[in-house]
Amino acid sequence: MAEDGETAEAEKPEEPQQEADPGQDAQEKAGDPENAHKWRKRSSEVDIALQALVGGTANLFFGPTSVGQLGDRGQRANHHLGVVVRSGPVPRQVLDRIRECYVEPPHYAMVKQKLMSAQVLLFQMRSGTGRTTTALRLLDQLCAAGVRKLDPDATLKTLQDKDLEENHGYLLESLEADQARELQAFQIERLGRLMDEKGARLIVIVDESTPLRFHDIGDLVISDLGQVPPERLLQRHLSGVAVLERPEVQEIIAELTDDIPRRELAQLAELLKEVAEERTDLNAVKERFSRAGEANFIEWFDRQTDIEQRAFVIALAVFNDEPVQIVSQAATLLADHIKAVEIPRRVDRARQLFTLPLQRRITDANAELVDDTVETIFGTVPVRKARFRDERYPYRVLQLICGQYDQAHEVVRGWLFGLGGIPGEQIRIRAGMAAGLLSLQDFPSIYETLIEPWAAIGDDNARWAAVAALTIPGQHPALSRVVCEVLKKWSRSHDPELRTTAAQALGSTSAMSTRACLRLLRQLARYADWGIAYAVGESVTDLLARVDDRGAVLGALVRWSRDDEHPKRRETALLAVLIASSYLVVSVDGGSEKWPALVWEAENDPERRQQIVRLYARMLLAAEFNRRGYLALRDWVKVAQKDTSMREPLARLLFDVGDESGELDSIRYYIEYWRDEHDGPADAARAMLRYFKQRGA
Repeated sequence: MAEDGETAEAEKPEEPQQEADPGQDAQEKAGDPENAHKWRKRSSEVDIALQALVGGTANLFFGPTSVGQLGDRGQRANHHLGVVVRSGPVPRQVLDRIRECYVEPPHYAMVKQKLMSAQVLLFQMRSGTGRTTTALRLLDQLCAAGVRKLDPDATLKTLQDKDLEENHGYLLESLEADQARELQAFQIERLGRLMDEKGARLIVIVDESTPLRFHDIGDLVISDLGQVPPERLLQRHLSGVAVLERPEVQEIIAELTDDIPRRELAQLAELLKEVAEERTDLNAVKERFSRAGEANFIEWFDRQTDIEQRAFVIALAVFNDEPVQIVSQAATLLADHIKAVEIPRRVDRARQLFTLPLQRRITDANAELVDDTVETIFGTVPVRKARFRDERYPYRVLQLICGQYDQAHEVVRGWLFGLGGIPGEQIRIRAGMAAGLLSLQDFPSIYETLIEPWAAIGDDNARWAAVAALTIPGQHPALSRVVCEVLKKWSRSHDPELRTTAAQALGSTSAMSTRACLRLLRQLARYADWGIAYAVGESVTDLLARVDDRGAVLGALVRWSRDDEHPKRRETALLAVLIASSYLVVSVDGGSEKWPALVWEAENDPERRQQIVRLYARMLLAAEFNRRGYLALRDWVKVAQKDTSMREPLARLLFDVGDESGELDSIRYYIEYWRDEHDGPADAARAMLRYFKQRGA
């Protein structure tokens, strides 16, 4: 990808040695603070969009979540819903939370006994019966070392000893239909022996409509856990909270049926806690869980008969809790799309500009205006945002359109496609996330008309709409396997735009494990141009920020950057290190500045320290990367100039990098140069040099 560069001149390390080429442009982009800001903001916007679209019901759709973040993602800490655990280890806090509120169904003891003897069971029952929670609880009870979820695309008949760890419980949350149809007793017996040798257990969840060979494996299929009365579950969730005895709450409970999804009951329990603490109005809870609630919602939507008003409601569903100007502009675009169908004659499509004031539209939409602020590259600015009063409305509006209004659905898809190509994180990400939410109802048509065209169009804005659109189905048990297949297909495509989109999406997807993502990124790096290489680098940085197993990510970069690796893969790895060096920052206790996350990681984990040292040593020895590598180190020293607590950790790291690379003299020389620069990081540089002198360098 890159032509051989020259070693940076000692006198002027900040100046390029030759005309910019695509490789040098990519390196400059990696060190640009504006790109780091955009990356953090984009990640934050995805979380904000998910919160605004599904509100407090996020876990209602996607189940248990965990949070494990390295680095600063702007507003992420305030809005993060958690990374859905679709593969890899299930965090201890998730299992503990299940244990605290779990109520054993009538058949629990029988199922537990069968799992102890057979090692492998299949749960075939409808969603909402508590099947996933029960599986996690059983595996946690029987497997002392922990619980892991298998990749959605795991093939049961090819699982090997190397794929399993001792004394672990394993859950495959969705078995594809082809595997299910072919599953035979001898394969289950082989898995059982394998699990027994490892002291492990496996539960596989199968959709209730998927055919199985019952004559062959029916004795290992669990189709019914038994009913638990809703009130009993609520009592467990609300232990110590005096709210269930209230007559109004008893009215709500009386309307609950035994087949209500257990996740909805957990949501009801949380709301009743808020009622007890006087933070939520009980009437709002009754509206949400009463049988009349859905009828009232449909009646409200049908009252929005004016084209402009209905467009406003749909736009608000997509841009809930965004600045009102964005909502209004998007509504105007959608109204034009609707009029083109409902009013064929262009001359009849005139728009009255002063017929209905904004406040009336907001009131009729059951919404409100609120004063808020947003972060821009110029700082924090005040805005006025529009949002529904009921946080469930965005999802319900989109679900209603998809399920009940076929022709309107087609128009809305066309409108969303246009929005996906408009610059601005809020617009393209919201359009993509709305498409992802619609895909839960109709994945094939959303994929064919929105997601893949966005991915293939060759426009950065549309690409990010496609990445955002895969976020929600990637977290859904029934669709995560499909998202895996989509990303595999794109990764192997001859179309470079699809490969670039795959590279960009792999870092943020929760549809597959970290190691599975890294395998695909490794393949992409082998055939990467600089555009794909940069997307791979950003995805690797996403993984470092998102997953607990950061050692696996750093280890992959170490392997990819070896001298005997393919040059394109090696260059991609070093570019990824540059991107992570600039993009990832972390707030440190007692620090006055956000530290570069790699410095913090090296200081706090010996194994990862050695990986980071080795990566930077290789960068400083690579002729085409050492110039930008030194500039990245200078950026770190500038941070240490502002935060004295970072100086000694950074000095230790730079010394180790120099010792590993044999470039101690060169690093010392550059530190001296930065010390003597006009307005350079003089105090930090002197601290580095004192440390080097103490170490005899």
